[in-house]
Amino acid sequence: MTYPEGRQAMNFRSLVSADVWRDLTERGRRRTFRRESVLLRQGESPECVIALVDGLVKVAQINECGDELTLTLRGPGEVLGEMGALLGRPRSATVTAVRPCTGVVLPAHAFRGYVERHRLETVVYQLTVERLNSHERLRADLVHLPPVARMARVVCHLADEVGHSHGGDGLVVELGMARTELATMASMSRSSALAALSRLQTAGILTLGRRRLVIKDAIHLKAAARDEELPGGVGCRGDTPVM
Repeated sequence: MTYPEGRQAMNFRSLVSADVWRDLTERGRRRTFRRESVLLRQGESPECVIALVDGLVKVAQINECGDELTLTLRGPGEVLGEMGALLGRPRSATVTAVRPCTGVVLPAHAFRGYVERHRLETVVYQLTVERLNSHERLRADLVHLPPVARMARVVCHLADEVGHSHGGDGLVVELGMARTELATMASMSRSSALAALSRLQTAGILTLGRRRLVIKDAIHLKAAARDEELPGGVGCRGDTPVM
């Protein structure tokens, strides 16, 4: 997490040249997706990929009990459904627009040809491994951290994925969803999640909007994610993590 200026998220667009990205977006069919539209559905056949040009999407998985677990958010510059298309495997997650989106839809066979033509196998592998490692680190961290540190860790993760600078206001994380969905990401109850967010706001680390967070103090946010003392003597501990 690098703040606040000059930050660039690691996504597909950041790993290829402008010409290579343009080649992708010019080969597919441009589509718009309304908020709450499903772009890709878990379990479906990987018939296409979508290059996200604008907007914000939520990536979620349905477990065996039928519960939805939000994994992360993705923004412009992502290619969605690429691994299913390359490996010929069913979708592993559902991708839903949490804000109006514009994407370029490319058939799976055309995307495979595009990857081969530009020799992007290593790029796709690098991005996939980094994403898997990031998710595994996040889940491992959440096992032993108390609520405030858990929430700080999740906010750091989302800032890395979709955070953007907004003048002198700090780093903005557009959620496009209710704050309570952060509870499932942090493996916490709704009440514990809201209490943790409130404590981070009281400490002056972030401010809460209806569907956005603004990180005012990135240094102390990362310290909170390490379970260190918050500014003003507001401790990270005080609650028992709720699984």
